[in-house]
Amino acid sequence: MRTLLVTCALFLLLLEEIRPWGFKDGVLRNSIWLEQAAGVYHRESRKGRYQLTFKDAKAVCKFEGGKLATIAQLEAAQKIGLHVCSAGWFDKGRVGYPIVKPGPHCGYGKVGVIDYGFRLNKSERWDTYCYNPAAKECGGIFTDQGRVIRSPGFPEPYEHEQICYWHIRVRYGQRIRLSFLSFDLEEDPGCLADYLEIYDSYDDIGGFTGRFCGTELPEDFTSTGITFIISLQRSVSLKVTQLNQPCPGKT
Repeated sequence: MRTLLVTCALFLLLLEEIRPWGFKDGVLRNSIWLEQAAGVYHRESRKGRYQLTFKDAKAVCKFEGGKLATIAQLEAAQKIGLHVCSAGWFDKGRVGYPIVKPGPHCGYGKVGVIDYGFRLNKSERWDTYCYNPAAKECGGIFTDQGRVIRSPGFPEPYEHEQICYWHIRVRYGQRIRLSFLSFDLEEDPGCLADYLEIYDSYDDIGGFTGRFCGTELPEDFTSTGITFIISLQRSVSLKVTQLNQPCPGKT
């Protein structure tokens, strides 16, 4: 069983899955389930970012048993932590995305739902935001001093092609330190199968710290700000500890 054990500071955990490709009504549904909150979740095409027309977006949501999210539903999800720096279709042909913390490449200095308005050209290609209150959720917000987090069914294997997201946050003036105690992911020269990515901010460009796979322990990391985002493909076990004092500088 391949596992990952990490110690870190106070955090917000979001653990989601993606489902396999499939045909329904003669249409290939090849999208990826990303982050989710309050029944709202973001999807993009397996072809990459910004590949879905308005018609495609509606079909993707319907295929998963949901529908396009309304702006009110997106606003409710943003208020409890949904942050995705990717514009997507939502109800009635609007496009936008939810931002918790703005960055140089995301949010235009604003927080909330960044609304591009109603699009006249429904053939424009974006991602999509779906709503399904019955959709499977895992994770949540934790503020206790310590917690062990395990993937569903751990230590047994679970569904393939699963993607996990951890948003780790501390108070202003503090830092987050990640120490890897055990690391065992599939060896791959390009880290294209099983891998772990670390971001030192919400900025998915400037905040990218590195991608890791194999069995060699990554070095310890200390955040430069109050946020770490960890993305992992495959199963995981983490030990989480709240630090009562600011972490030292990056080692």
